[in-house]
Amino acid sequence: MKGVAILTEARSGSEWLGSLANSTGLLGNSAEWLDTANLGFKPKSFDELLSAVIDRGGTANGRFAVKLFPRHLHWSQAKYGADFLAECVRRHTMGLILLERRDRLRQAISYCRAKASGGWRSTMDRADLVPQYDFAGICRAYFLIEQSYAFWEAYLRLADLPHDHFFYEDLLDDPRPYVASVARQLSVEMPDCEFKTNLRLQRDTHTEEWVERFQDDARSGDVLAHLPEQVAPRNFENFTRFLLKKQMRIGQA
Repeated sequence: MKGVAILTEARSGSEWLGSLANSTGLLGNSAEWLDTANLGFKPKSFDELLSAVIDRGGTANGRFAVKLFPRHLHWSQAKYGADFLAECVRRHTMGLILLERRDRLRQAISYCRAKASGGWRSTMDRADLVPQYDFAGICRAYFLIEQSYAFWEAYLRLADLPHDHFFYEDLLDDPRPYVASVARQLSVEMPDCEFKTNLRLQRDTHTEEWVERFQDDARSGDVLAHLPEQVAPRNFENFTRFLLKKQMRIGQA
């Protein structure tokens, strides 16, 4: 099998970009398959998990795609004693894409709003829910996002894994380079078609209001008081422990 893994964090544009690649019917079916709610059941073993991900994320031409957040690897390690990405690379021909968003603040605001409303996709109608500004929630989301990108960069460096690197903002006007990367890494000819999606940009006036309000609050507020409750230190020891399949040490300097 040939597969591609998109390494990112929530609200990075990965849902939109994935939908464009998925629309071709040739480049796998990218989704958060390590969330068992998406998978549809709870695998009893790692082999069952991997088989299900390939099945759900696959297309008829023998290609598959999966979207991964750092928490997915932590979950796989804790649940099955296996590094999901490392096993994919070992067992299959894998391509890797690191997808980031430069504007971390707007990403954190988007994350905070989606978590509060449940509106993770634009196709989820949450028009009846008025977003409530949450300084602490945005702080926690911001720290989480920064930690996630640092994790992927350290993981890829330590494991010496080649990958393509994209920023969401660079793809807004023309997402074709992202789709072309997926196609190349799956050894599929770049589809000559219009990429379709039913997703739309979720940013609105509330986003910009929150940006301005947060910037004012951050200058006078206690940002460090709102660290995530369990933040594994971004240090070499913890990343090494993870790659060696050992439990990460939480809350230690």
